[in-house]
Amino acid sequence: MQGYLRLSDDELLRLVSEGDEAAFNVIYQRYMPLLYIYGCKIVPDTDEVKDILQEVFTSIWSKRNLRINTSFSAYIYTSVRYKLFDYIDKKKIRNGYAASLQQFMEEGECVTDNQILENELRKQIEQEINNLPPKMREVFVLSREANQSYEEIANQLDISHNTVRKQISNALKIIRSKFNMFFF
Repeated sequence: MQGYLRLSDDELLRLVSEGDEAAFNVIYQRYMPLLYIYGCKIVPDTDEVKDILQEVFTSIWSKRNLRINTSFSAYIYTSVRYKLFDYIDKKKIRNGYAASLQQFMEEGECVTDNQILENELRKQIEQEINNLPPKMREVFVLSREANQSYEEIANQLDISHNTVRKQISNALKIIRSKFNMFFF
């Protein structure tokens, strides 16, 4: 191992390309502490930095026949920097999704569920209105859907104001009785 320490990075890489684990260990020990300090300046999570460095060194070992156009130190620092920035980008995206989901959970009732329930309730109310006796239904629809006053309804249907009031009151009692379970 001592003899390896005196070798240059290029000589060690040549040995690594031949599968020499001792040469790889020298490269690892030569660069790992410096890369770790460098990585911790960019990403404060030390465990993530260790994982990223492990990934870079594993890649070097598995791609033993590296063709590097620059110095090895420039190559490995660049590799680590890209991995660190990739981690930061992914973390931002994950945090963005997590924040969005958290905001949805805090603020959001599920709009779709509410719309479905609202539509279902509306259909049931319409069904109950359709089940009212014909004259009562007509008075109720003119009051609630056509927004006519009791006086207008009385004049239009040629009935008394009190009859209109009583028909609407009875219609509301019938409809409310059908939906008590929803509201209590």
